[in-house]
Amino acid sequence: TLDNGFDHTKPTTFGPQSLANLDLAIDQVEKEAAAGEIVGVGVTGKPFIFAVGADLKGVEVVQNREQALAIAQAGHSTFKRLSALPVPSFAFVNGAAMGVGVEVALAGTYRTISSGVPALAFPECFLGLVPGWGGCTLLPKLIGPDAAVTVIIENALSQNRMLKGPKAFGLGIADVMFEPVDFLEQSIVWAEKVIAGEVSVERKTYSADDYAAAVARGRQIADSKGHGAAPAPYRALDIIEKMATASNDEGFALEDEALADLIMTDELRAGLYAFNLNQRRAKKPVGAPDKSLARPVTKVGVGGAGLMASQFAV
Repeated sequence: TLDNGFDHTKPTTFGPQSLANLDLAIDQVEKEAAAGEIVGVGVTGKPFIFAVGADLKGVEVVQNREQALAIAQAGHSTFKRLSALPVPSFAFVNGAAMGVGVEVALAGTYRTISSGVPALAFPECFLGLVPGWGGCTLLPKLIGPDAAVTVIIENALSQNRMLKGPKAFGLGIADVMFEPVDFLEQSIVWAEKVIAGEVSVERKTYSADDYAAAVARGRQIADSKGHGAAPAPYRALDIIEKMATASNDEGFALEDEALADLIMTDELRAGLYAFNLNQRRAKKPVGAPDKSLARPVTKVGVGGAGLMASQFAV
């Protein structure tokens, strides 16, 4: 279970410690699988939250490209271990999943999703990055390049549009969908049937023409939204285009290089600054008194009229 030890008001993100903990968990299940003690592995999240991406506060303090490349390679190293387990792996997407959270799910062999999932997205291009721990490589092969362009490029550049559980399932990101009330129980029952061979999951294949058409549409979207000023969506499209023939490992290497380059750009720094200012700081202003000091407001009086009154009120 991906759990940072806090309640749902502080969503689980991925940083160096998270990857280290996941590595330790994979060490354990690798031994159990080799010993024949388990027949499958499931990954899920704490209540309401699967995982909501990388800890961007860490990205802000990266000093050079070598550090950025190491971050990219560390994520791939851990997630590839999840994919390479000798038993099937399942992602039970029970709650919000964004960025790296979606990539954890993509690293599994199979995926279930709750119909109550409020948000699933790849917001990286919105910020100035690419989905760089498997997203650009694995998503086009799973759901097709056109749908992947919708999720990675179009939605991200449309004010970071999110998918709800049913929509994500409809696109093929998950293999089956269950209701929230007994989601985990039903997911485990379904996983048992897959392992026993009672249920099979078919995967589609996509042609080079499919990839070419999807990438051309993606470039039109990127041009219309950013007019070539932001490099991230174009790097993502370059990787998606190559996945028509490239292997997963080749795609991961391309993602490593893209992340290493983009983390060091002014565009990303500006994107993170704007995101922090409009999202994090809007909710928790710097220097604001502690909430525990607040007293109940029982009456409000405004002096003045019209413009002056509104300024006083603010």
